[in-house]
Amino acid sequence: MSDIAAYLGAAVLVALAAWALASERRGVRQPIRWAGLAFVLCEGFSLALLAPATVAVTEADAGVDGLSVIALGDTVRTAALSFLMLLACRLNPRPARRRSPLGQAALAVAVQAVMVLLFVAARPTLTPDGNLIAAPSGRWLLAVRVALFAAYAIWALVEMFIALLPQARLAAAGPLRWGVRLVLAAIGTGVVWTLWSYDDIVHVLRYGKLDGSEDTVSNILGALCAALVVAGSLIGKWSTTFEATARWVRLCRCYVVMGPLWSALREAMPQIAFPEGGRPLLAGWPAGIQFALYRRVIEIHDGRLVLRAYHHPAVAAWLEDDNGTADAADAALVEAATIAAALENMRRGRRFTGAGQCGAYGAAAVDSALVPTDLDAEVRWLSRVAWAFRRSPVIPELLDRLRAEEGYGVASRG
Repeated sequence: MSDIAAYLGAAVLVALAAWALASERRGVRQPIRWAGLAFVLCEGFSLALLAPATVAVTEADAGVDGLSVIALGDTVRTAALSFLMLLACRLNPRPARRRSPLGQAALAVAVQAVMVLLFVAARPTLTPDGNLIAAPSGRWLLAVRVALFAAYAIWALVEMFIALLPQARLAAAGPLRWGVRLVLAAIGTGVVWTLWSYDDIVHVLRYGKLDGSEDTVSNILGALCAALVVAGSLIGKWSTTFEATARWVRLCRCYVVMGPLWSALREAMPQIAFPEGGRPLLAGWPAGIQFALYRRVIEIHDGRLVLRAYHHPAVAAWLEDDNGTADAADAALVEAATIAAALENMRRGRRFTGAGQCGAYGAAAVDSALVPTDLDAEVRWLSRVAWAFRRSPVIPELLDRLRAEEGYGVASRG
């Protein structure tokens, strides 16, 4: 489980870095982007290097000293923290907290040198089960090394959190804000991951023993941190793609919802159908579904125009009697009922004198504020009408009343 979590986190981070490199545009290189890319790469490689299986395999099969692998993994992880600190200072909106790149480089080199010196001075040995055993005089040195790394990591993470927090507040609502929030969650996970190593200090001082590679909890926290970083980066980068996907799903839903109403109108009036052809349904995503949906809207509208002469003048009054209300919330139901009654009248060949004056939207009770003013509004309106046409239990009752109406002959045959 520990190895799987470590390798999975490493693969996710390296894949993110590879994708960022592939999508990098030619031109002026931005230091902020390259600092973030270096951090992601170093953190991914350190997860893979410090996995227990890596240490065991390199020592057993490749003949490489396990201590060298652990030292290399720690060095790469420390370098990742240095790049994170650089990124935080570059992103911080307050100029007072932006230290110079030369100062950051000097600090990074100093931390790396102290980490290596403490490791060498502690003179650890590696046991077959992957634990580091410090020399009797090196317990304090190894403990100081662990504490130094943890303090440096907490410092870098806090600096990054402070730099990103204003962006989370000021970012526009939507994917960008959620991307920043996920990165902040990754930073919080990184803090927990770092604090988890503080028990190693007590363990080293008491027993002189340290887990050379990452344990299961550390690797799981590392994989979770990597996943949050990738998710936050992709959500912010792919906000346009997510918006297009959401629009495509919405158009597909409207297309399906309109299906029963559209089918009923085309069955009654085949002449409203456009010739087949044009853009395929799924071509040019989402242009294909948009083309098919708008063609369906036009055909439904043409069918409603043909049905004007068959509108029953009492539909709105019947609905008001049955429901006790005729407010704007029932306008879609009034329109659906009017269409259903008109289709029934067309099948019976009955027209109503003056019915065409009701307009393209049928019932005169429809609030003028609800009349769509653009194509997207028309799609939303027709989706409501189609849902009521297919789902409302009022319409079958109204059709039964229409068929049983006395004096149906008031309608003049056309």
